[in-house]
Amino acid sequence: MAEEQQEPTAEAIKQRKKREKKAADDAAKGVGHFKVEVAGVFMSDLKRLMKEHGFNIEQEVYQNLLRNLIAADYETQAKMLRFVTTPFVVTEKVSRIIQAAGMKSLADDPPEPGDEVIPPVRS
Repeated sequence: MAEEQQEPTAEAIKQRKKREKKAADDAAKGVGHFKVEVAGVFMSDLKRLMKEHGFNIEQEVYQNLLRNLIAADYETQAKMLRFVTTPFVVTEKVSRIIQAAGMKSLADDPPEPGDEVIPPVRS
């Protein structure tokens, strides 16, 4: 048995017309949508950068970055698009944690005969 379809409310009709009007207006202006998802670890740096350089909304930052990238010559674009890793230093504390985990792993799963195990150098 087919269910009766419920008529949209006046508010739903109003909102649909509003969305359709905005879509038509955006199309006339040549506005496109490009979704950007940013890892949470970057958000504090992004907010700091925006504040330092006078940006109010994230979209301004993305648009400026894209304009600068597109306007650059090929070599500069390649440099801008290259993945840059942030250097990091393994602290003594982290090094000891890694070493302890490795030794535990060796104790839990002893090496096979013929495997070479180099003991850590004590300083």
